[in-house]
Amino acid sequence: MNRISYSAIGRASSSRSVFTSPSPRLPLIIRSVHASPRRLAGTEAEKSAYARKMQSLLSQSRLQPTKSKYTIPLQQPWPWHEIASPPGTTMLQRTLFARPPDLSPPLLLFAAGIWGLFVVAYLALPDVQRKDYTDDEKKLIEENERRKQEANIVSRLSMSFTSAIFASAQPLIYGIVSVALLGLIASSTRIVTRINMVQIKPELSTQDPKTVLRLTNVGHEMIPWGKKGFRELNVEDCQVYIPNLKNSHTIRLKVLKDGQTNKWSLDRFPYSLDYREMPDNARVEKEIVQSTNRLQHVFGPLRAAE
Repeated sequence: MNRISYSAIGRASSSRSVFTSPSPRLPLIIRSVHASPRRLAGTEAEKSAYARKMQSLLSQSRLQPTKSKYTIPLQQPWPWHEIASPPGTTMLQRTLFARPPDLSPPLLLFAAGIWGLFVVAYLALPDVQRKDYTDDEKKLIEENERRKQEANIVSRLSMSFTSAIFASAQPLIYGIVSVALLGLIASSTRIVTRINMVQIKPELSTQDPKTVLRLTNVGHEMIPWGKKGFRELNVEDCQVYIPNLKNSHTIRLKVLKDGQTNKWSLDRFPYSLDYREMPDNARVEKEIVQSTNRLQHVFGPLRAAE
């Protein structure tokens, strides 16, 4: 299948205005930086190609002033679309970034729920009653203890370690899997699936409209019935950068508090914006927007991590 790029096709799913597209079967894709499909990610050719593209962006950013945002002009029209607004308020929206995640958020929530039921059932089970040993079993236990005492120190340590592992194998497995699953869920909340710019203006006010970002991550999509479904951020509290030219296929978004990283929250870890190309065989039913031009227009020139 030949790969086709679309510079400004489609519209945000929640907007009211409509763009015309050449074919209704074509996915809604807005892309300015292309990489190889995921199945090729990690090869030397892929790393080099991605590094060259990111290096090109960095080279362009060095020619721009560093103190001012909105220094990168838009290459394509990026209109606002009116969305449902509270009474007395006009709200406009446009999509800054959108990409479906690799993993299914509802499936991840389902797996966590099933594993939680196993853990609850294990904790709720009564302790196994200690059985009364028969005379033959007592003799066998005494014989094993005698052999253990007569063995050298290496054998005794090995037998003690084996007995401890078998005695605690079940709670150890439950603990390891639970920690791994919690870590996966926590890390998934740093994967961005959509960023919308929203302009809010009271109808009877003469003040300038307020512009905020509404960020949606995998954690929000895990609970689709959630009340809010996004995190609202100020543009001036966010920074974007390229973490690693050779190995990374993402652009990172760091959320600051008073200009500093908040070390006592998940914001100490940056958000990840995946700019890899979707595989040709992927069934995409959602909007895809991967425009570094829009990103630099909002946040300023992209720079490498220090």
